[in-house]
Amino acid sequence: MRYRPLGDATGSVSAVTLQLDAAVAASGQQNIRQLLDAALDEGINSFHIDSLDPTLIRTTGAALSQLDRELLHVALTVGPLPNGRRDFSVEGLKAVLDAVLKATGLQYINTVVLDDPSESELPSLSLKYLEEEPRIRRLGIRGTTPVMDIYIRSGRFEAVFTPCHVQLNSHQRSWLRTAREMHLIVFGTEYYPQQLLSPEPGVTAPPPAKGLFGLPRKRQTAEVPSNPFLFLHTTPGWEAEDLCLANALLDPSLSGVVIRATNVERLQRLARTCERDMPVSLPAQLEMARVAAIRAA
Repeated sequence: MRYRPLGDATGSVSAVTLQLDAAVAASGQQNIRQLLDAALDEGINSFHIDSLDPTLIRTTGAALSQLDRELLHVALTVGPLPNGRRDFSVEGLKAVLDAVLKATGLQYINTVVLDDPSESELPSLSLKYLEEEPRIRRLGIRGTTPVMDIYIRSGRFEAVFTPCHVQLNSHQRSWLRTAREMHLIVFGTEYYPQQLLSPEPGVTAPPPAKGLFGLPRKRQTAEVPSNPFLFLHTTPGWEAEDLCLANALLDPSLSGVVIRATNVERLQRLARTCERDMPVSLPAQLEMARVAAIRAA
């Protein structure tokens, strides 16, 4: 595993951060523990708790207790609740923090990540509480709406969780650029958007029509939609997702890239991508494919 500095803070984090979300929680306690143990074996020391599932939180705490707390980076998403509601009130935030710290035994959270709060959803008192809470080392923000630009420029957040794939839209590119200019800690997410980069299914040609004397007419070639990113799926020795992860890791401004895995095999494959050197032509191919996709849109 390779490690990166965590902004201007002391210490370093693994190049990839394991996201512990609802999909991981649904895999069961035994699998959660195996996944966490495998992550630690691979040298991962950065984890993002993205679900308030009690079993997930307790199992995470038990697994991470093996390491010196100062060697770990643990992020926690706040805002969404298990019942589907969203709560950014002081009381709600404090209740979540108290419950997670008690269940995990972690003493503190390195980065509390506010999940896509709208302008009217985040009371100033709540933000003040989070800034002054001694059990929180720093505040982070993630989101998909234009208000993200306001939050990033506000100076009240030290970390940003934002997409880092090759097909970023103008808003996402602006957020990433602003975060760099402000020297914020940046964690890349969604490095492999399948809906944008997966090969399109081929179009099957209809059966040839019969011509004179029952002979088939000249075969009509079906037009297959072109995909400028098709080369990702045909590069020998590489999975398309691994290439996208390796490309994201080329950005030195990222403190890490958040990965999702619900089984040990996938986790190990993604973690070991950090040690691989991608083909030297791939970054240029990705950029040309990005431009081609924009022109074709």
